Amino acid sequence: MKLQQLRFILAIAESGLNITQASERLYTSQPGVSKQLRLLEDELGIQIFARNGKNLIGITEEGRVVLEKAFSIMSQINEIKEFSNAVNPERRPLTIQKFSAAA
Repeated sequence: MKLQQLRFILAIAESGLNITQASERLYTSQPGVSKQLRLLEDELGIQIFARNGKNLIGITEEGRVVLEKAFSIMSQINEIKEFSNAVNPERRPLTIQKFSAAA
């Protein structure tokens, strides 16, 4: 299980079960989100989201528990980051630079 997978399932839930919207929100590809969802469900041995064909139509009971725990984990991670920022106020924030082929 990866933190990225937890971020992905939370984004799917927050995007109204729309994987395309979740992938746009996460700045990643829709097939990548779908694959990570499948890998997580396979690893856990449960379905997080109910489906009708390829469409997600709801959250399963087991999925609700997983999503609640994923939300709690991500909240704790944010608390750790906030703590680190408070302890190290002089630390420079992380910046993400775009890749440029010309560089």
